[in-house]
Amino acid sequence: MKLIAFLSLTENEQYRILFKEGTSVAERIEKPVYKKLYSLHNFYVEIHFHYGTEEILYKKVFKNGELLDNYLNENILPNPS
Repeated sequence: MKLIAFLSLTENEQYRILFKEGTSVAERIEKPVYKKLYSLHNFYVEIHFHYGTEEILYKKVFKNGELLDNYLNENILPNPS
């Protein structure tokens, strides 16, 4: 699935596909937020959960850039080079 097709889905469909087909690759805790990074096909989805309730607050969808660099810089993900 391409990014544009994913974004055209309803939010509920996006979460269903993400949790079924996505791979959890990293986690970060920045209380009161717990962030979980998923890889899905050729892009990433960062889900922000409330630390205490695990309620989904929002998500960010991206292919690369500063959000991914934050994980690479903290050595949470292996460096692709």
